[in-house]
Amino acid sequence: MNDGPTVGVDFGIACAAYVAGESAPRIMPPTLTPGEERRLRGLERRKARQLTYAKRHNGGRYSNRLRRTIREIARLRARQARRRQDFTHKLTSDLAKNHSLVAIEDLRVTHMTSSAKGTVEAPGTRVRQKAGLNRSILDIAPGERRRQLDYKCPKYGSLLVAVPPAGTSQTCPACGVRDPASRPGCGRSFACVQCGHTAHADAVAARNILDRAIALVGGGIAVGRTVDSAGRASGPSRRRTAAGVSAKVPPAVGATGA
Repeated sequence: MNDGPTVGVDFGIACAAYVAGESAPRIMPPTLTPGEERRLRGLERRKARQLTYAKRHNGGRYSNRLRRTIREIARLRARQARRRQDFTHKLTSDLAKNHSLVAIEDLRVTHMTSSAKGTVEAPGTRVRQKAGLNRSILDIAPGERRRQLDYKCPKYGSLLVAVPPAGTSQTCPACGVRDPASRPGCGRSFACVQCGHTAHADAVAARNILDRAIALVGGGIAVGRTVDSAGRASGPSRRRTAAGVSAKVPPAVGATGA
């Protein structure tokens, strides 16, 4: 069994991961340099022109130049994916190796990244903005992080707990009051309207995620399993506790009184 501290993690776009108890978020480096981004945009425009030409003049057959453009795009995309995967593996390995309990939000990525296009009869609004948001969400790979933690936590003897995500950044960890006014807009600042507690919004979310996870597993769950937001355990269990997980979980990192 892993004897490390417990931890809650909030995954986001502006802050790739905010770990409870840490003073600063963990930022994922850009997956493409500015020069590579310009190169990729130019290649995508060239591909569109070459596809149009192929459809009009070559009966849809790809020319050698078009194939070369597609290979160059694939090469840049593969480089981007490797850099994203490198950051994800380092993050999840650190969380699984050094903590006895890892708490995350039970996100539904498919629903979060659904299109806003709508239908011909009922077209959507702010479609371009939603498409950009979807790309940003997929770029941080929350589903891949969950998948890696699913197998790494049992490997290192830690427990992965996925908690309901609603209101984690709007609930004060000091007094427990949830109020959307405590976090106006989508900024990174949190100021409780009840007790005046102030903190980084993502740090507040990470703290609340951890508190919810400890409450969820208080009844005792097999160590080395994943627990979802409904309290169901899944995955391989190498060891079980005698008096439940709560008896084995060390004090939370940066715990504060409620």
